[in-house]
Amino acid sequence: MTKRLVPMVLCSVLALAAVAADGGEKTHGPAMLLDGVAAYVNSEMITVSDVMDEVRRSPMAAGRNITEARLRELYTATLNALIDRKLILVAARNGKMQLQPWAVEARIREIVTKRFNNDQSKLHALLAEMKITYEEWRATIEEDLLVSAMRYQNVDRKISPTPAEIRAEYDANRTRYQTETAVAVSMIILDPPAEKEDSVEMRAGKIQMALESGEKFADLAKKYSRDAKAKDGGSWGKVNPDDVFRREIAEVVHKLKPGEVSEMLKLDGYGYIIRKDDDQDSRILTFEEAAPYVESRLRAKLAEKYYREWIDRLRSEAYIKFFELPSSK
Repeated sequence: MTKRLVPMVLCSVLALAAVAADGGEKTHGPAMLLDGVAAYVNSEMITVSDVMDEVRRSPMAAGRNITEARLRELYTATLNALIDRKLILVAARNGKMQLQPWAVEARIREIVTKRFNNDQSKLHALLAEMKITYEEWRATIEEDLLVSAMRYQNVDRKISPTPAEIRAEYDANRTRYQTETAVAVSMIILDPPAEKEDSVEMRAGKIQMALESGEKFADLAKKYSRDAKAKDGGSWGKVNPDDVFRREIAEVVHKLKPGEVSEMLKLDGYGYIIRKDDDQDSRILTFEEAAPYVESRLRAKLAEKYYREWIDRLRSEAYIKFFELPSSK
């Protein structure tokens, strides 16, 4: 069962905002963090500082513009994640799941190799900076492995969508599985003139005359263009113009027909001569083309469904008491 109560030891939300990533809304007057109980899970306690330690590590709390409302969202989501973790670990203990020491050591070696360039001294230096003992960190790694093993047993191994389910998912959401609009574009970019160099307009005029006389756009790009694409004849390959180019350039691309070359577009002193090489509209993928993406999406949906059912069952069998954060007002 789950209960929510007002905490006996209140924690200022303004203080939390000051603590989280050293950012947030400015407060009026001094802010002081008073630690307290965030929740009980059966007989185990989660403190406000436990939650805030995790919030600080979250990339979503990075920066200096976190608002009190956003901080409350992060706090609540983090607290619920910590509760779920405790429930999973309790279930692992009740099920007498144990890990062999070699499995934990193998995971630690993998972390040291991948994240610390196989230098364990760097790991110890980071732990010392974070004021975490090696034993505490190792225990966390072991818990992580237990949580992963429990998730595999209760969620991942159950996920096996059948061909019929994959087909039904595709038929119900065909428009979700389609190619992007792709436009093959080439461009000649003329930079502002240096001393004694022709103006952008004069160079653009020479290029236009050369194109009319039959010279190849790619050859002119290699000769005149001043960007990294010049060596490739100005080719940008197939792109979505709205994602890659400035709005003004994208608008020109959309107006051109395949094979057409634009007049020079001048922006911030630079000249842009644009050719649309090819135009490919988006199309719905066939079932054979889409099947791997459909299966991946279906697996993700089933994983979320099974995980939620599992966690809801664990919560219904546990005693959980939340302590609400007070308003800063």
